[in-house]
Amino acid sequence: MKIVPSADIGELGPKEGTAAVYNWRWYYSAPGLLLWLVLILVLVLPKSNHNRQAMLIIVPLVFVNLLWLLFKKLSGMSSSDAQQFDILFQSMAIGIAVLWLIAPKFGGSNGFVRFCMSVGILAVVAGLGTLSYYTGFSGETAVCLVLLVFMSIVLLLALTVAGWLCKRRYLPVRYMLWLGLCTLFGSVAAMLGFFIVGTLFIFPGQVKLVSMIFEVAGVGLALGTCLYVLNLPYMILAFYSPFFRERFFACLNLKSIKNL
Repeated sequence: MKIVPSADIGELGPKEGTAAVYNWRWYYSAPGLLLWLVLILVLVLPKSNHNRQAMLIIVPLVFVNLLWLLFKKLSGMSSSDAQQFDILFQSMAIGIAVLWLIAPKFGGSNGFVRFCMSVGILAVVAGLGTLSYYTGFSGETAVCLVLLVFMSIVLLLALTVAGWLCKRRYLPVRYMLWLGLCTLFGSVAAMLGFFIVGTLFIFPGQVKLVSMIFEVAGVGLALGTCLYVLNLPYMILAFYSPFFRERFFACLNLKSIKNL
């Protein structure tokens, strides 16, 4: 790679400076493929995924990636900001896909164990996703990991609570409405909780609690909306694919209903 600085300074000097040559190797980008490697391994190795229908998990993954590319283009996001949000997006998108592919392993566990295992899987994927972008541990790395774990817990709690609320009269539309409310409420509540704890115990007296509370709630609402949209294609797949529908009912301990 050759980089040549240029600037039109008139008679003060040459228009182009001395070229800087940088030898870029293909394997420098290899860490960015770590998440995709995990997805491939989880898709290929478990016997429960030795079914052509398991490949359908690629459909929602491709769809949300196209939505993300469109959003970045329309929002005019800078490259530095895009990289930060790419970590969150790819970690959550691939983490959800991995969770669906490993779901049969939770079969004989109770609800609390299933929840903890699910959080663990998403946390591991989040850690790998963060490491694929950052070579060392820093403040940014810690913030990214905390936010990813926070999003994972909110998503799993919303899925679980919506399942409880729909246990007697379960229908896809009914479940998705409850899931939307639970995701938004959980995200706002969690953001407010973290903010209040941080204000009262970590930075006491440095932040005006009342004046910031609505702003923090707005951030939580936006984050919950993004999380719901990200999860929506995977839920549609679970409703219309018998292969993933069985896993959906098993994980949430719901009674299967024919002709959904």
